[in-house]
Amino acid sequence: MSEPIVRKQRAYVLIRVQPGKEEELYGELREIPHIIGIDFVRGPFDFIVVAEGNASDLDSVVLRIRKTPYVLNTETMTAFETLPWQEASGQLDYGHI
Repeated sequence: MSEPIVRKQRAYVLIRVQPGKEEELYGELREIPHIIGIDFVRGPFDFIVVAEGNASDLDSVVLRIRKTPYVLNTETMTAFETLPWQEASGQLDYGHI
């Protein structure tokens, strides 16, 4: 019997941080395994974090972020499937739902 194929999943974690704690949070985010991108952004959230791994890895990332004392709020979005943009855009039918 063959082994099941485990695909990497991707999660986007939007983070609102206590004012003045952005630098501290950035330093902590850099230490968390499976985080592949960190952007400081304008808007209702302060950071967008991109994490990759299996479901357990992503759960660990989100829980670790949420346990940080100066994180006020998070919102997490997980991708159904990660495709190269060229592959996905070729399948879109613009102008039609």
